[in-house]
Amino acid sequence: MNKFPIAAALLAALLLVGCSSTPDKDGAGVGVDSGMGVDGDSRTAGVGDASALDEARLYAGKPSIQDSTIYFDYDSFAVRSDFREQLRAHARFLNENGQRRVTIEGHTDERGSREYNIALGERRANAVRDILLINGVSPNQIMVVSYGEERPAVDGYGEAAWSQNRRAELVYGSR
Repeated sequence: MNKFPIAAALLAALLLVGCSSTPDKDGAGVGVDSGMGVDGDSRTAGVGDASALDEARLYAGKPSIQDSTIYFDYDSFAVRSDFREQLRAHARFLNENGQRRVTIEGHTDERGSREYNIALGERRANAVRDILLINGVSPNQIMVVSYGEERPAVDGYGEAAWSQNRRAELVYGSR
């Protein structure tokens, strides 16, 4: 009788028992790092030195949502001076956290053709991107997309609604 398969099976069982989770003092399991994110999502694996960071922790410290919207004047893609410091804060965050990524979404109000608004939204997003690049952010950290008039922030007709829809939004991770 060959004892090798039995010994190998016994050794494998001992290794599995030795690597199983054991409760810590709070009762939560502490086990082997699988390389997956905290929620079992492999999209966050390998980021940073813990490799188990979830998106919430990955993007902790980013500028707030209200500081992530840049508004534009009618039919313009020039970034207004009152948003320059806000964009410098985003650039500092991205420069200090090279593994983080941002998507800049360009938006317009409902006036103009669909094609014109897609192009204007893209010009707005690119204008924001250019300021981040000037402030040292790597192009690999930035993605640009234009939604034109398709995703209004505010429904309605008139300047009050339109002024809220002429924007670029900096979006980190998933919403």
